[in-house]
Amino acid sequence: MSGRSMESRKQLDRNKLGLGLFGANCSGGLAITTVPERWDASWENNQKLARMADDAGMDFMLPLGRWKGYGGVTDHNAANFETMTWATGILASTQNIVAFGTVHVSLFNPVAAAKQMVTADHVGQGRFGLNIVCGWNHDEFDMLGVNLAQHEDRYEQGQEWVDIITRAWSTDKPFDYDGRFYQVHKTDVRPKPYGGDRPMIVCAGNSPRGRDYAARNADVMFTNLRSELDEVPENVSELKAMAAAYNRNINIFSNVALVCRPTKKEAEEYFHYYAVENADWDAAENMIVGRGIKKPGMPEEAVQAALIRAAGGNGASPIIGDPDDVVAMMKRLSESGISALAMGFTNYLDHFPYFRDEVLPRLVREGLRAE
Repeated sequence: MSGRSMESRKQLDRNKLGLGLFGANCSGGLAITTVPERWDASWENNQKLARMADDAGMDFMLPLGRWKGYGGVTDHNAANFETMTWATGILASTQNIVAFGTVHVSLFNPVAAAKQMVTADHVGQGRFGLNIVCGWNHDEFDMLGVNLAQHEDRYEQGQEWVDIITRAWSTDKPFDYDGRFYQVHKTDVRPKPYGGDRPMIVCAGNSPRGRDYAARNADVMFTNLRSELDEVPENVSELKAMAAAYNRNINIFSNVALVCRPTKKEAEEYFHYYAVENADWDAAENMIVGRGIKKPGMPEEAVQAALIRAAGGNGASPIIGDPDDVVAMMKRLSESGISALAMGFTNYLDHFPYFRDEVLPRLVREGLRAE
């Protein structure tokens, strides 16, 4: 593929291991904690962070698609920016970094969404990316007056949705589409995406149906590292094989909660401070129940581990240690087939600079990042 709308792909292909910031558009970010320094997701903070990340050569910013908080004393993630308008502002504020919009299929008409995303893509001169979410949180959809379809049907709807936006972006003549979920007629969207090619598409894939949907449609499959690290290479191979069955080649992203300090002891103590001593346990409980992680009969030890993982980073895998520890873990994940990591910090503006100054140069020396 060619054209300036390939800017998002070129940005992410520069490095063997791509790196981005995850969840900065939502209050608390990824950390479900009551500590006073927890993330304040103001626009001023988001814009300052985006420019800091852009100057540091980071590859992308990926927002959480949230409409409602998780309760608890902090009502974690309750204050949040809608992601396509957020991404447009981030792109207007930066020069090189990719900004994704996280879009819930059930909430956005595909033709209107295609137009919104083209607008963001032109603002960013090809740096907009689309993260498709078919939906899971019934409380949020109830708040919005949308009847969330059964799990399998959601992906059927998602397939019609992506078929329509893809045609809207690529077809020069008006087209009709008569599906089960959408019927559109004489559809004509102009302008087309910047440079003539569609934005990069990311999909999360954890359930078998979700993995198949991502393999069929996405440039990048986003998966949680819930298994043991030794199992990651096999998991990545399975995901790539699923995409190959559709004659497609995809990259694999994952999410991590990062605590980097001058010593491993300091990093472990800080993680314990925010994710255990000062966790918002009610919000963490609501999260693992809502996501179906906590199940009847689940051993108490497993429940506690899930709660700490939720509090530590919305369920993201923790990477905790000194700069060398962090680099070693990232190198292992890269060697296991992970193409990029979306990172959360307890406070992005306070904690990212140390990562930038100490970890990024080490990643360059390891051959994982370009100068």
